[in-house]
Amino acid sequence: MKHIHSYYSPNDLYNKIIEGLNQIGKDLSDVTLDDLQPVDEFHIRGDVATKELIKLSGFTPDMHILDVGCGVGGSTRRLSNETGCRVTGIDLSDEYIDAAERLTALLSMQQSVKFQACSALELPFDDNSFDGVWSIQMNMNIEDKRGWLEQVYRVLKPGGRAVLYEVCGNKNTPLYFPVPWAQDSSMSFLVPPEPLRDAITSAGFDIEVWNDKTDLAQKAFAHMTEPVGEPDLPELGVHLLVGNDILTKAYNLHRNLDDERVSLIEAVAVKD
Repeated sequence: MKHIHSYYSPNDLYNKIIEGLNQIGKDLSDVTLDDLQPVDEFHIRGDVATKELIKLSGFTPDMHILDVGCGVGGSTRRLSNETGCRVTGIDLSDEYIDAAERLTALLSMQQSVKFQACSALELPFDDNSFDGVWSIQMNMNIEDKRGWLEQVYRVLKPGGRAVLYEVCGNKNTPLYFPVPWAQDSSMSFLVPPEPLRDAITSAGFDIEVWNDKTDLAQKAFAHMTEPVGEPDLPELGVHLLVGNDILTKAYNLHRNLDDERVSLIEAVAVKD
């Protein structure tokens, strides 16, 4: 876990994001969710996928939602902005949480969106605390899938829905590394879709929606080619979160998708 924490702990992250905004000419007094999405929607298909998940979730303004593995809070803020619900985001990385809080204040959303640094395997909340749970591409770094899902089940109110958007393994192994969520195999714990589905039901959930989004992920990365020489990176992008080798990681994700080593699943699980 320390290895994973270190991977997601870039130094001075918030100020680097602010510097990126300044470099592209954004007025910091008028920053929007869309201005930040190149860096804060760190998952396959970015804000397009987030908006699809919001529609799928059925979350409403009266609800309090937990975002497990929130990163720097892009999808957390978008969920609150588009539904009117309150959202609490948690992440293992103190650096991500610090940036998430400060970016939320920059957008004046701190009344409806809160953050806390903690482990998904030890959620510091009472049983039946949340009306819904939201988790986007974080299971890849969790070896104990059952423990994570049991925690999600525990804090969710009866009848509540957990929306999951997760990278899984596929027919073939091993993966090409590095990838966006891991520098090497010591940080990556992918399982194929069916074992993940079994872990969800074993934790007590009923599965309401199960969609394979691998084809859309393939299309999203189809343009990636093997990088050569020094990377030409934008002023604002996810390289600020996980390093300047992001183009190599994205290219390897493209290879893993096309070689059926990785898949992408969208699911809604319900607590009875």
